[in-house]
Amino acid sequence: MPSQREIAQHLDMSERNARDVLKGLGIDWTTADLDEIRIAYIRDLREKAAGRGSSQAELLNAARIEESTVKAANGRLAYHEKLGTLVPTADAANAINDWAAFANREYLSGAEKLVDEIESRAKVSVDRSMVTQIVGATVSRIGGYADKLGRRIAGGRRALQSAEASADGGVDLE
Repeated sequence: MPSQREIAQHLDMSERNARDVLKGLGIDWTTADLDEIRIAYIRDLREKAAGRGSSQAELLNAARIEESTVKAANGRLAYHEKLGTLVPTADAANAINDWAAFANREYLSGAEKLVDEIESRAKVSVDRSMVTQIVGATVSRIGGYADKLGRRIAGGRRALQSAEASADGGVDLE
């Protein structure tokens, strides 16, 4: 079996470098011959040259890809900031809650008008408590869902004013 000095001379490198290379190749130099060591070294060099080399190369490539992805995302943000098309998350959450409050007021108003029209045309009396129960539950679900969306947009923080709290917008069904 060759000595580390012979292996280093055969691969045209220092003994220290040869020890590192053999360690990286996972070769037991005390049992391998020069041909086995040379072939393993050449194959390792080919793998590295092809970009399929060590896990260090894979980690480096992954880091470069991540860096490029982040740089591209930041570029898009800067572009939209210049255009003025970015919307702060708190504003988006408030817009959803405002829309839900408006929609709920319109829904409540429409339900009230429908009940009045039915009573007027059919000459019947509608149980307002039943209407309040059904419409109120619907309004509450709409407000709750708007608040949930607002929280998701705002990163889990509670929206400034929940749609549930302002869902009826002061419209009283009774």
